[in-house]
Amino acid sequence: MFVDQTSLLLALGFAALALSATLFVTWLASRTEKFILIWAVGAGVLVTAFAGFSIYAVTSIYILLWMSNMTLSGGFVIFFAAACLFTERRLPSQRVAAVGISIVSAITLPFLFGLDALGAMIGNIVNCILLAATAWKFWEGRAEAPIWVTGISSLYSITSLSFIPCAVMIYLKGPLVLTAPPSGWAEDVNSIVGLIGLTGIGAMSLAANQARVARHHQAEANTDALTGLLNRRAIFDLFGKAKLHTNTAALIFDLDHFKSINDKHGHAAGDEALRRFAQVMRKQQTRDTYAVRMGGEEFLLVMPEAGATQAMEAAEAIRSGFAHEILQGASGGFRGTVSVGVAVVSDAESFDDILRRADNALYTAKNAGRNRVWAAAVN
Repeated sequence: MFVDQTSLLLALGFAALALSATLFVTWLASRTEKFILIWAVGAGVLVTAFAGFSIYAVTSIYILLWMSNMTLSGGFVIFFAAACLFTERRLPSQRVAAVGISIVSAITLPFLFGLDALGAMIGNIVNCILLAATAWKFWEGRAEAPIWVTGISSLYSITSLSFIPCAVMIYLKGPLVLTAPPSGWAEDVNSIVGLIGLTGIGAMSLAANQARVARHHQAEANTDALTGLLNRRAIFDLFGKAKLHTNTAALIFDLDHFKSINDKHGHAAGDEALRRFAQVMRKQQTRDTYAVRMGGEEFLLVMPEAGATQAMEAAEAIRSGFAHEILQGASGGFRGTVSVGVAVVSDAESFDDILRRADNALYTAKNAGRNRVWAAAVN
């Protein structure tokens, strides 16, 4: 043996307790990412498992081995749930429950027949599979934070492999009934790898959480709260200082008589009109276009390399689509219209320049009677 097994188990227990407390406090500070809360719960469950194994190593009380195996695997099920929540942004409760029930059955049955060695061996195999599945779940979500999530996945994988020698050594010792608590180089390696893995995964989980929170705040800063579109700040960060490529189109929209909508139908109806117009815009939005609420009732669609024909078709589709929307106000249903100004880059042009030309075309459309699309003259 490298070191005393009981000491290693106690070290694991204290590490799990410290990480559980740290992760829980981190979640309390923002209460945004629940995978951190679930991870904290899982680490807390492991504290009980390691305490049980420590006592069993000294007392050899039969039921403690069963309870500790169950609790350890239960903690790993919770880790798997946290990985699902991180990657899928939802908790697959039925899937997690099915995994939990299967594990309870697989570990408990041998113990009921007094085959504690078989139960411990199955527990190690189950833990290997659970941690491997958790590693794979995180690997699927590595694009979000490649460094941290890849690190988490790697540590889960390594920790998973450390359970295999434990199962093999129990099998090689022969009988399906333990004559003494499992102890040897395999258990020592498993405990050391678990201690390193637990600490590293906890630290990287905190880093991944902070990265996600930072992205969330950045998204909030760049998103219009009412419509969910980009805001003025975001679009100027993207294009404000750049020279635009030829055929980049800027479409500026202004809801007609918006003040009258608020006055006649109420501000709630005005907000609904803005949201519904944003929905109509999204129908014409592609991966390469940017839909923006510039402020008030003014919107912008930037279409890189679209060309005049495609830009005019998109503008007309949005204008016509919104004109057919039936909006609801305090006095009943009503329709709204929108005027559109379109400008297309014919030569290298700044973002401010194309917006100015599109804005001039918009005012021409309004002066011409509103509810129409007007193209700016070629620059």
